[in-house]
Amino acid sequence: MKKFLSLTIVTLLFVAFQLSAEPKPAPVASTNVEIQNNSVKGLILDKLTKETLAGAVITANGQKVYSDLDGNFSLSNLCDGKCQLKVSMISYQDQMIEIDTNNQNKLEIRLQQR
Repeated sequence: MKKFLSLTIVTLLFVAFQLSAEPKPAPVASTNVEIQNNSVKGLILDKLTKETLAGAVITANGQKVYSDLDGNFSLSNLCDGKCQLKVSMISYQDQMIEIDTNNQNKLEIRLQQR
């Protein structure tokens, strides 16, 4: 019984080693590369203090992102041309902004407290 168990363990280790030593197939290069021209980046600030605001919600075209700890946000794959952005945050007034993704690449949005 001991001999059978030892032989089984050695066989399993050998099989595991062989499987891990098999060459992995090379990754296939994708030809479906999508260029994201319709994107916008921005910064959310308090209108009065000019401090950056973390956690503001920015929605556009069915997408929702949050500003990071430094108040920055980025949206990609927006509509071609003019789009509506909605910026909201607790204790601040919501703001609707119309942007042109062809001409706008960096926004500075200042929210006013309620």
